[in-house]
Amino acid sequence: MPSEVGGELVPERRVTEMLVHSGYVDVAAHLHQTTGDPACLRRTGNDDRIDQTWVSEPLTPAIVGYEVLDTPAGASDHHGQAVRLDLDRVETTSLWTYR
Repeated sequence: MPSEVGGELVPERRVTEMLVHSGYVDVAAHLHQTTGDPACLRRTGNDDRIDQTWVSEPLTPAIVGYEVLDTPAGASDHHGQAVRLDLDRVETTSLWTYR
């Protein structure tokens, strides 16, 4: 059943909230925040950025690139995503723990 407020459909955010609570980071949102590049927040579906890639906190410093894969045109109603990590930048002094 879709979430509604005042008869209007609203996005379901509980899964995202749990990922954040558990120490995961949205790759595209993180790069947008650190670089200001609006391309990081491109739609991954027909009408919204509905697909995301998440990493644990120790991988966050290793994120060096992200792109939406949207070719060939019409191949799917969801675009792929590519994430580039520099594994030499992984945070190893404060490893992620389950919360």
